[in-house]
Amino acid sequence: MGLFKSKLNRNKKDSGHQDERKKVKYVYLYSKKAVFLVTGEPRENKYSYGVPIIPLHGLYYASKDRHIYTAKELADYFVVLNIDEEDAEVLRGKKVVVLGYNESETLFVPADGGDDNGDSEA
Repeated sequence: MGLFKSKLNRNKKDSGHQDERKKVKYVYLYSKKAVFLVTGEPRENKYSYGVPIIPLHGLYYASKDRHIYTAKELADYFVVLNIDEEDAEVLRGKKVVVLGYNESETLFVPADGGDDNGDSEA
């Protein structure tokens, strides 16, 4: 145990930072159009559900400081999106969320590079 503690103390001294963790920002969706990456599973909070995200586009409202943030402004924070229970069930297992855009405005390319429905044109 002493070996591990000494490594931790040495790393703190070398980096000069006591705490390198990002601050947590709890937000709600403010705009009707948003794009974000889901980085974890939805969990129940005290008043609602929350899901960790990386905002890519859209406006987000932080209720604690009553400020509206853009996705770019939230880049320095660990962002938790507050959602309803129904939304939590919908987001479970998802990775990319695009809200408010028509299907004709979005492009989806599967991971294998093939067609989504398995048809191949030669």
